[in-house]
Amino acid sequence: MRKIDTFSANSLKILDKSFEEFQNKYVYNLSIYKKDKRTQTGQKFHNLICYYVKNFDISRLLLDLSSEELRFWKGLEEKLKTIKSKFIKTEYSFLTKESLGDKFYYLTGRFDGILQNDNDFIIYDWKTLNLPLNPCEDLQSVVYLYVLSKIYNTNKIKMRYLSIEKLNTVDVEFSDLDNYKKRIDKIILKLPWFNSLNSLDNGSEFQELSF
Repeated sequence: MRKIDTFSANSLKILDKSFEEFQNKYVYNLSIYKKDKRTQTGQKFHNLICYYVKNFDISRLLLDLSSEELRFWKGLEEKLKTIKSKFIKTEYSFLTKESLGDKFYYLTGRFDGILQNDNDFIIYDWKTLNLPLNPCEDLQSVVYLYVLSKIYNTNKIKMRYLSIEKLNTVDVEFSDLDNYKKRIDKIILKLPWFNSLNSLDNGSEFQELSF
């Protein structure tokens, strides 16, 4: 059996729910990816926001939007225009190496945007429509707050989910680094190639990747 050692927030969600589903998707590659209309809209807006925040020319990207998407963009642009200068990263990939007993695993993902206001940081995550039902417990919040806290060595962080269509937001304040790590480790230990560990070590190191 292929031993997976690199995990995104989404793969952790699947593993937490069902090892069989995780195994089928990530070990045996049995899942079928469907690129629906909402996924395509999300990709358009990720690119558009990234260009807009960096003050690049977005005229060609706007031509690719439907009339409905243009309406979404007008509202979103109004919301972003006063804060876009405070974004220090957009579409920012990460990879961290985490110790678990005598073994290691990796956390990977991409921050949609990171805003800095003095010594405080806000992780922005663009959602096409609905926000997480329980954002404080959502594994994306756990992983992203944990990783950014390590990268910048601070707990002055919050995560902000923003709906592109509805323009509503929900914030998750940073709580506790050790509890985040324990939550992630507990899920990793559902894997047979990790769950034979006799002890846990919360020490970790990180590698920062910028794309």
